[in-house]
Amino acid sequence: MKERHSGFVPPIEAENLDRRVSRLASERGALFDKAGANLGLAPTEQQRLSTIECELDECFLERRRKRAEVNARRFEHVRPLLRRGDTRGETS
Repeated sequence: MKERHSGFVPPIEAENLDRRVSRLASERGALFDKAGANLGLAPTEQQRLSTIECELDECFLERRRKRAEVNARRFEHVRPLLRRGDTRGETS
């Protein structure tokens, strides 16, 4: 089964993902600063802020997915060891 992505963030390398998050967070912060100074944002800026927040959500989802893949591979190696020592269900 293929995983669905919303289109914002294709699967990318962790280094590029970190740079993207940093860039988006900086832009988001600048928009918040501008909103505070000007008592709000123009409609186009509000739309951009919404887009940035969606892209950040997608980046964090991608980061969690990558972390889960790494953990799944790590635990695949641990499970056989645990099963060998598991004596539940055995009768003496």
